[in-house]
Amino acid sequence: MPALAAIQMVGPHLGWAVGAHAIFATTDGTHWTKQYASTEEFVGVDFISATTGWTVATRTLLGTTDGGRSWRQLGEPRVPLRSIHFATATQGWGIAGGIDPQESHGWLLPHEGATLVFTYDGGLTWSTLDGPSNPQTVCFSDPAQGWIGTPEGVYIYRNTDLGHNWSKVLQRPDPQPALPQATLIQCAAPRALWVLFLGGPSGMSHSPYIAYATVDGSTWKAVLKESMSEGQILPGVPAGPDTYPPSFSVVDPQDAVFIGDGPATNVAQCVIASNGGASLRRTGRIDNAPETFAAAFVSVTAGWVLTRNAGGDYVIDATSDGGYHWSQQLAVPPTSAG
Repeated sequence: MPALAAIQMVGPHLGWAVGAHAIFATTDGTHWTKQYASTEEFVGVDFISATTGWTVATRTLLGTTDGGRSWRQLGEPRVPLRSIHFATATQGWGIAGGIDPQESHGWLLPHEGATLVFTYDGGLTWSTLDGPSNPQTVCFSDPAQGWIGTPEGVYIYRNTDLGHNWSKVLQRPDPQPALPQATLIQCAAPRALWVLFLGGPSGMSHSPYIAYATVDGSTWKAVLKESMSEGQILPGVPAGPDTYPPSFSVVDPQDAVFIGDGPATNVAQCVIASNGGASLRRTGRIDNAPETFAAAFVSVTAGWVLTRNAGGDYVIDATSDGGYHWSQQLAVPPTSAG
């Protein structure tokens, strides 16, 4: 587990980063302090305001209502939570259980066998919900609008029955049932979603990915893809930042930022997608950073990314000009990881 595995910002000054054995926080967007220490590994973080948030650890769920000055243990479903997404202070959804969970760009993704769960009391108790098989990621823009990412594609519901009726709205264009595949999703508004499909036939120099976006929940735009994908899937779709799946952060329905992983190039390149994914702008890069773990952008100019530096430390790098220039804000030695 990385010493820094997930990050969320609530505006340009306030944010949290979690990983192996610690929760870090910033109140000025620049300086980070250890807010909470634990023997557990933290795999996810979700805040809905400056005061109210949750962190998912490998065995427990913690919550705060005072901006992280104090954390309390909440409930767990029958099997461990892998990720969560809250729409209000009381209503939240999660992915629980499943086999072979792997950390990927801010999510802990089960390979198969996971279940969709729901809480109506802020995480004290959880109930299992009907939904698509093998859910991997979930997000709700409000209690009546939800999305599920599965290895096969993306599902949506637009009812008020707490998510029992789902329909597939996006099929991944390169299904490979025999190979590990995953779907990362981030809500942007009640009808807007950004999607990153991962996995498929890969080689030593590349690992396939494809990004999509919708601003209305029905019309989808293929935004970018890994340039070396076999079979020339989606010809004409522009290449993403590099040849390995990037971290990404949604700013709003029209804009998202992708920070690419390039083990061969040893850099993390920045690509800004605008106009609902119709326009791409390549900005700068983080040198000596072949791998990223998560990203959090509050605008197309201000953002943070988790990566590793040349010395092997897990770090938070930040930009204020859309990725043209980066500065290191926090370094956590690898011995801090589990």
